[in-house]
This record gives sequence, C-alpha cells and structure tokens, in this order.
Amino acid sequence: MKGPLLNKLHRYAGIMAAPFMIIQTASGLLLSFGPFRRTLLSPSDSLAPPGPLDRFLTATHFGPGLINDAYHVLLGASFVWMALSGWLLYLRGRRARRAAFLQRQNPS
Repeated sequence: MKGPLLNKLHRYAGIMAAPFMIIQTASGLLLSFGPFRRTLLSPSDSLAPPGPLDRFLTATHFGPGLINDAYHVLLGASFVWMALSGWLLYLRGRRARRAAFLQRQNPS
C-alpha cells in the first residue's frame, strides 16, 4: 500500500473511531472504578438495585442486541486496524530515517 494512502486511511479511521473509543473507555472506567462498581463484601451483603445511571452505563458499555454486537465488532476491528497501520507507518518512517542517515554518512 502506498504511503500517502496508508496515512490517509489511518487518519480517517482514527477520526471516525475516536469518539466511540472514548465512550467505551469512559463507560468502562466508570463501571470499573468508583461508586458505579457493584461488589459484595460478604455473603450477607445485598446489592442495591441498579439506578438509572447504572443502567445507562451498562447499556452504553455492553449494549445487548444485534446492532450493538455489530458496533463492538467494528470497534474492535478499528482497534486492530489502527494498531497494524500505525505499526506499518512507524516502520516506514524508521526505514526512511535510516536511509537518510546512511546517505548523510556516505554522500558518494
């Protein structure tokens, strides 16, 4: 794949996926830490019924249903694409920097 095309695809995929990645990260953090985490300290403890914010965060993060399953698959694929294309861009830049360095060392 040509460099400019890979750069463009990586940039646009990142721009499109970034808001959804932020939503998933924020809802996951809120569900994992703080007052939204539901844990039992002992078998005699009982959990309070989930409030509207708990239900909203759970639906936002896990989202049952076919549409949300497709959303999670696409979001996961965008993570993989961003990682792979970012690695390819890094290697391409590293190769170019190395070639420029070698050319400065041996100008003939």
